[in-house]
Amino acid sequence: MEEQKEVLTYEKAIAELEDLVERVEEKDAPLDRVEKDIKRAMELIAFCKTQLRGYKERFAALMDDQNGVDTEEE
Repeated sequence: MEEQKEVLTYEKAIAELEDLVERVEEKDAPLDRVEKDIKRAMELIAFCKTQLRGYKERFAALMDDQNGVDTEEE
């Protein structure tokens, strides 16, 4: 049976980041796990930045489209 890979979303990435921060802040966290968690956090941060850039560009395009519609109607 083929295992389905869960799609990562911005919201899921943020939730995972919050969990990782809690794990890293544990007093007696093993250093190997902390290193692994920090590497994963860096990947998630890069993913979130990319997602936010994409949202910003799409929202700007929507606003430009809307402004174009308003201008034509006047």
